[in-house]
Amino acid sequence: LFQHYYITNNLSMPRKQQFSSKQKKQQLQDKRKRKQNEPAKFGLDSDDNNSEKKKNETELSNSTEEERRLNTQPVGTAHERLNKYCLVFGKESKEEVDQNIKLSKKPLPALDESLLVTKVEDYAMEILDLGMPRRGKWSYTMSKQKLELAEQKEFREWCSELDEYYQNLGRASYYERNLETWRQLWRTLEMSDIILFVCDIRYPTLHFSHSVYKYITEELDRQVILVLNKVDMVHPSVSVSWKNYFEHKFPEIRVVLFSAFPDEQKLVENTGKRLLKKPTIKKLGWAYGAESLIQLAKCHYDKKKEMKGETPITEKPSIAEGGEPSDEDYVTIGLIGQPNAGKSSLINGILQDKKVSVSKTPGHTKHFQTIFYSPGIRLCDCPGLVFPTIAPKQIQILSGMYPVAQVKEPYSVVRYVAERIDLVSYLRIVHPCLEEEPQAPWTAWYICFAWADKNGYHTARTGRPDVYRGANSILRLLVTGRLCLRLLPPEYSPEGVGGSYKDILKELISFATKIEIEESEEEEYSDESSEEGEEMEKDQKMGNKFSLLQEID
Repeated sequence: LFQHYYITNNLSMPRKQQFSSKQKKQQLQDKRKRKQNEPAKFGLDSDDNNSEKKKNETELSNSTEEERRLNTQPVGTAHERLNKYCLVFGKESKEEVDQNIKLSKKPLPALDESLLVTKVEDYAMEILDLGMPRRGKWSYTMSKQKLELAEQKEFREWCSELDEYYQNLGRASYYERNLETWRQLWRTLEMSDIILFVCDIRYPTLHFSHSVYKYITEELDRQVILVLNKVDMVHPSVSVSWKNYFEHKFPEIRVVLFSAFPDEQKLVENTGKRLLKKPTIKKLGWAYGAESLIQLAKCHYDKKKEMKGETPITEKPSIAEGGEPSDEDYVTIGLIGQPNAGKSSLINGILQDKKVSVSKTPGHTKHFQTIFYSPGIRLCDCPGLVFPTIAPKQIQILSGMYPVAQVKEPYSVVRYVAERIDLVSYLRIVHPCLEEEPQAPWTAWYICFAWADKNGYHTARTGRPDVYRGANSILRLLVTGRLCLRLLPPEYSPEGVGGSYKDILKELISFATKIEIEESEEEEYSDESSEEGEEMEKDQKMGNKFSLLQEID
């Protein structure tokens, strides 16, 4: 119409205004913001009551500008409601990041392996009550909205007290700031009869929370079994030493060593100063410590029932078919722990099948999930929580609590590791300034630079070694266990353990050999079936003339 108007009136068309890509990008951002502010489709939150309720929840939520939400789904998709279970941590300030980058460019101090020796008190909160938020008083007469508002108010007060404690301490650590994740822990503890506290054997003093242990045993009166998981990643002498340490430190607790993927080759190689090979994906079928763990849980529960004069679990009748089981028909075993401690893998190892989804990314389990081991035993998997601690952020990242892909400044973590183990010998790298300055000292920045250059990690524009990608790669090697880093108990010595670790080593090797025998049998069966399948395909093709013509073409 405008063109017709200008032609009929003998007018010249106006020139088009230039529209840059920057303006186009800003236009798309404004359009996206307008869509986010519009009411949701299909009638969700379209009325005034729901919008007002949503406004009140956002006002009382614990999410502030100083927090960072991790593993979130894109806004406006069908998975938006999953964002309420994402990881929420405190955000690092720009000054802190710049200070750590400057520190990473300074020469490394002398190697001190004594820094690996730790105890529970080194990372435990001085005020134990601050290490575990309480749910608060509630009753069945309270409405859902009133209960949620009360929990949010108390949780915000707990977060403010904890932030003030860290401010007075002079340093801060990561801890879970999402109320929804803490609610999953409260539900799991309330419904469980026995608690399995799962800890990574490489960092047991960091994964074990004294505050949570005190809350479970004293206030909830629950039985706790400490499970030291991933024992295949350290030498058996280290596993036995940590087991003896916790049994001596906490006499009422029972400690069980567990491994969902026992591997003989890894046990032999992790004592040498070189990288381990990439782990192969193995099928579940043999888990070290699974039977002893279930038997120990049964014995604990039976003793408690006998003291109360009730029927033990071993003598209970099975659940009738077609009937709904009640809480008295089975015992519930709850699994709690930090993210990436191996809780879901432990359930799959006990059941000898993949029943629960697992991932290397922390925070993969969003909601607590239950599964029956037998008619009388129910397992409850709780999402991982980062409990408050006074440990440095670097070791929290190394233990897998924080997603490696979202670490803003990984160089201080590399420096933390290089101060404790000979990282240069493990990676077998050459100093980038060796020709110009033969006696140049190593820094965390040079280690990341050399590792990126060795693996071909270069930037696209300038072609220089990508230092950030190199540091990120080193962190992944440490988290997955290909680089051997583990904490040691006080007064540790392989000779002082005695010969008990040799029995564990023999058991792990026997489990590994059983797995290898099963895999070899499956490979032989798969080869035979593949040969039969090829013969059948040939017979089918001989009977089909068109398939022969296709092969000729």
